Amino acid sequence: MSDAWLIERYAAEAWPAAEALEEEGWLLRHTPGVPRRRSNSALPLVRGEALLAALPRMEDFHAARGIPVTVQVAPAQEHTALDASLTERGYRRDAATLVCVAPTATVITGTRPVVPLEVTVAEQPTRQWLDAYIGLDGHDNSQEAADQVLARIPAPAAYLSVEHGDQVTGMGLIVASPGCAGVFCMATHPAYRRQGIATAILPVGARRCPLGRSTRRR
Repeated sequence: MSDAWLIERYAAEAWPAAEALEEEGWLLRHTPGVPRRRSNSALPLVRGEALLAALPRMEDFHAARGIPVTVQVAPAQEHTALDASLTERGYRRDAATLVCVAPTATVITGTRPVVPLEVTVAEQPTRQWLDAYIGLDGHDNSQEAADQVLARIPAPAAYLSVEHGDQVTGMGLIVASPGCAGVFCMATHPAYRRQGIATAILPVGARRCPLGRSTRRR
């Protein structure tokens, strides 16, 4: 399995859905109360005719739960046949995602903040970190995402924040997998942007990663 396949698999495990079933080459995901694509979509785990033959089963999964049928076509370069089949069935492309990959050492040396900032690191989400996530996430269902998704994130993970007094001004989440780690939940309070907060958080998180690459999804 190539690095691109592993990255997508690790990303799915790092952001777990409440319900996740592996059936006929698909990872089928649903999270009630959290209407976000990566929590309610189908991820292809293989390629080929068997995957295409299982399209009706994938669609039935979504229909049974009353959610839009959404397919995460990733890695995109591995699924040209799937993409074509979905187009023939009337699907439309939406919400393109860019996956950026860099060696951990590069993240550490290439993101040094101009002004040093103290970064708090916790192995479990603190109440202050969760409150900041709900406030900075920018969605109507942030509380539900905290309850239904963040509560299921597997260890090892690092919950990072920069504070000003009692207020969290910036935050991030690193979830480690074998040889790599994903960056999630990066956010900065609007009043504190352009001050190097994310640049301070990333290298601290990278130092908590296993040796290898760190993966950033956006």
